[in-house]
Amino acid sequence: MRVAQVFDGDTCRLADGRTVRLAGIDAPETAHGNAPAQYFAAQAKAALKRRVLGRELRLVRDGRGGDRFGRVLGDFVLPDGASVAEALVADGMAFVFWHRDLSPALDDRLLAAARQAMAAGRGFWPRLLALPPPARPYVGNAASRRFHDAACPQGRAVSPRNRVAFPDLRAAFAAGFAPARECTPWPAASGGGGGKRPVGNG
Repeated sequence: MRVAQVFDGDTCRLADGRTVRLAGIDAPETAHGNAPAQYFAAQAKAALKRRVLGRELRLVRDGRGGDRFGRVLGDFVLPDGASVAEALVADGMAFVFWHRDLSPALDDRLLAAARQAMAAGRGFWPRLLALPPPARPYVGNAASRRFHDAACPQGRAVSPRNRVAFPDLRAAFAAGFAPARECTPWPAASGGGGGKRPVGNG
């Protein structure tokens, strides 16, 4: 199968009209409406383009096979057997975005690739991990594997039995947690700090 259009660093449209969201990863968000693009969004989109446009791909569906937006969930596999999602994470173009239906084997591979990319300082990781630590630890939710700023209402609402504290972004990402949609620490493309725009729904 062939990709006809790439929307951002994790979503594209096939030549047959289906929209595919790469399972288990999330990339910085491109501009939507009044929300500006996030840091490294353009680079992540270009990276996915380089890997899929003009190439014959095999789509491997993952988990439930689709999401609430009607997109196909899966991974692209290149003729040499390489996983596109795993390659994007290994290059620091995307991070792990766990969901309950994600294949444990794929989750393990993606998390290993993310840790290696962080250690090697690839892609967006150097700037992201250099952001100042929060005044209070990030609040992780072990049930969803998302983390929140401690000041966010969603963070305060995490039940004690699911609550996990992370002193900084490195600890949260290395544990396989992703930023929650509210109060994301991800910088804007223009260079500011984190903001209130969603991440993880792209």
